[in-house]
Amino acid sequence: MLKFAISGVLCFVSAYLGIAGKNYYDKRCKYLKAFDDFLFSLRDGISYARDKLPQIGRKFLSGGKGAFYSDLSQFVDLAESGNPTAEQVKKCFDSKYLSKFDKALIQDFFSELGKFDYDTQMSRLDLTASQLKKTIEKAEKERRTTVNLLPKLGLVLGIAIMIILA
Repeated sequence: MLKFAISGVLCFVSAYLGIAGKNYYDKRCKYLKAFDDFLFSLRDGISYARDKLPQIGRKFLSGGKGAFYSDLSQFVDLAESGNPTAEQVKKCFDSKYLSKFDKALIQDFFSELGKFDYDTQMSRLDLTASQLKKTIEKAEKERRTTVNLLPKLGLVLGIAIMIILA
């Protein structure tokens, strides 16, 4: 009876870990899509309204919630108080949902934001947007393949543990 209870708990834990892995990929995609939305908002704010970065950031932050929004809020607070350093930017956008490449892309973009003339800034924004499109496509593909696989794999592993222990 004790073996059955232990194997049941292990089955539950392995299935839960599979679901947690699925959530990681979902949140990564949401984070990257929110960054893409911010780039679009930033392009409009710079091109048409000629707003300053904190104003653009505050307008964007009023429209949503999530991991990217909280990271962006920290960055906007830093930008309002002065020029944030690369280390401060790194701390702002060090999300556990992002890969190393994702973090580098976002941190580099925000570290260099506002340090160039208008034309250079717009070209860097376009370059980041095109890199981000590829990254989002890759993240979506990874999510689609793993979102169904991880919970099933966790459940099968849990059942295998139950059979071995029983």
